[in-house]
Amino acid sequence: MNTYDLAAKKVTLKKVSSTHGGEYAGPCPACGGNDRFRVWPDQYQGKGGYWCRSCGKVGDNIQFLIDFEGMDFKAACAYLNITIDQHQMERPTTPVKQEFTPVKHQIPADLWQEKAENFITCAQQRLGENVEVVKWLAARGINAEAAVTARLGWNPGEDGKDIFRPRTAWGLPDLKKENGRSRMLWIPQGLIIPYSVDGIIQRIRVRRPEEHRTKENPYPYYVVPGSSMATMIIGAERRAFVIIESELDGIACAAAQDLAGSVSLGTLEGKPDAAAYAILKGALQILNALDYGDKGGGKKAAERAMKWWLDNFSDRCDRWPVPKGKDPGEAFQMGIDLEQWIEAGLPPVVTMLRRETLNVKGETKEAKHKTSSVKSEKDSSPLRGEDKGGGENIPPEGTPTLLAELYKLLRDNPAVKIINTPDRFTVLRNDRYVGGRINELVMRPGEVNDYLLSHPDQEITWVNLLNMNGEG
Repeated sequence: MNTYDLAAKKVTLKKVSSTHGGEYAGPCPACGGNDRFRVWPDQYQGKGGYWCRSCGKVGDNIQFLIDFEGMDFKAACAYLNITIDQHQMERPTTPVKQEFTPVKHQIPADLWQEKAENFITCAQQRLGENVEVVKWLAARGINAEAAVTARLGWNPGEDGKDIFRPRTAWGLPDLKKENGRSRMLWIPQGLIIPYSVDGIIQRIRVRRPEEHRTKENPYPYYVVPGSSMATMIIGAERRAFVIIESELDGIACAAAQDLAGSVSLGTLEGKPDAAAYAILKGALQILNALDYGDKGGGKKAAERAMKWWLDNFSDRCDRWPVPKGKDPGEAFQMGIDLEQWIEAGLPPVVTMLRRETLNVKGETKEAKHKTSSVKSEKDSSPLRGEDKGGGENIPPEGTPTLLAELYKLLRDNPAVKIINTPDRFTVLRNDRYVGGRINELVMRPGEVNDYLLSHPDQEITWVNLLNMNGEG
């Protein structure tokens, strides 16, 4: 047995890469987490290697038994039928960091797509019958219109039981049980969350009712076999995106406004696939709203995850947690306006796209009135601050271009202040972290950053930004 065989007996492993013979991720047998534990079956002459990025445990199959089964070296060799004189103990080193290569996913087979389309259509028609689920969705920011757009559905099962079909009926290979009988395709009762790209069904995910989860199978989500694991990206044509874990949160965020799309990764340390990665590389702004609390993967995993995003999208990615709760759905339940929260993190270049689109199409009086009304409400919201500056938003003549842009943004958002003390340099609005274009101008090395660091005041707003004496 190699390391993979041993690890698979203790934890659930998921393939995350096909390079170098394959890479698998899962919780660490020692310290838990979600996917901090990595296994490479083909490393070290087929013995397999493992490494936990949190607790640092690393080794081959013998070391695995020592670390996680409490065996000594001789006992581990005996368990694996390895004679000590044949084995030259290798202490694997921490794997060398490799350049990120996004995964490309294949679309499901034609017959699977046909069956999936029929199933999803039926499930859509049944959603309205489950009033409790409809209310639950609405409470998390997904109203009836958003549910229809996302093609959400409900699978009541057959005669109150889960659905089972021959795998071959859906174009899947026939798999045999130990008794020789064919395995069936299981489609459990629950909320149906499909994902399509250009009209092609990529995946069917089922959110199982809590009362249907058992000790043997406690997992809330189930992906129907044959599905593609393509990254769900909603609003791919948009120029800004919110990064979250849950697909339902992605639907809520994309439906709340029309400027930013959503990218749902499934896990804290999930990475976008090739299609999503290419779209994100062309984005003007990325708001990273993943739940980076102390739960799940833990604080270290959260730091690693955010570092990856900054390494790959540093010029356009901001940490943008929800003001309340751990995710957008929970924040909505706690009274947060998702539209205001998202748009507060977007730079002017993104919000200008809406104006340009409206100008090209031609605004009606009603549309102009609605836009003005919405803007008025947002400008007085706690997220944006209340403009009390008055007058034209024009910096003094001769102000450097980027500094002038920062001045305009701060004047439009008078509640924002730059903290400039020896022990802290950050941007806050009502004592909460501010991302977006303001943060980009402040934090990026250059003339603006140098200017701010040399500013004599410990709190900088639009009032004293351009006056080193702090006078308005």
